[in-house]
Amino acid sequence: MPGRPFLEGDAVDLCAVAEDDLEFLRETLNDPAVWPSLSARTPLTEKQEREWYEEHASDDNGNVNFVVAVDDQPIGSVGVHGVDDVNGSAEVGIFLGEQFWGNGYGTEAGRLVTEYAFAQHRRHRVVARVFEGNDASARIWEKLGFELEGTHRDEVFVDGEYRDVRYYSVLEDEWNGEN
Repeated sequence: MPGRPFLEGDAVDLCAVAEDDLEFLRETLNDPAVWPSLSARTPLTEKQEREWYEEHASDDNGNVNFVVAVDDQPIGSVGVHGVDDVNGSAEVGIFLGEQFWGNGYGTEAGRLVTEYAFAQHRRHRVVARVFEGNDASARIWEKLGFELEGTHRDEVFVDGEYRDVRYYSVLEDEWNGEN
């Protein structure tokens, strides 16, 4: 069960990752419906998840991860990564358990984490990547006002084939947080 919300939304809350969340996160990341749309290529073990938690859940480099929660139950994760202080940019990413897709939770979590990146980390540019075939993720970023910047052809190798990756971004002066 996630702890006290760090950021509260209408339907979802973003909470700091706690040890109690690790089993849910590992099981969700290992779900065949979820992992192909992420950069995961091998099953995540309990030991690996614990090491990630201890070293990277939040770090001194500005990377921050949250558990996405609905009614105090974890449904996924969202984070700010690839923080570039010199150029004022960062990447946001999200995953939800399959049973929670299609309810608007991803859009709200994406809005909260983007607002957090601008308001708390003074980012100028926020980027999101979407793997080919993950149209639901693309819709999240498009709804939030992110612009498609371009497509990297055959950038990732997933499930025996190369896939394109679409890059979206929004600049701080374009962001109104009301999407």
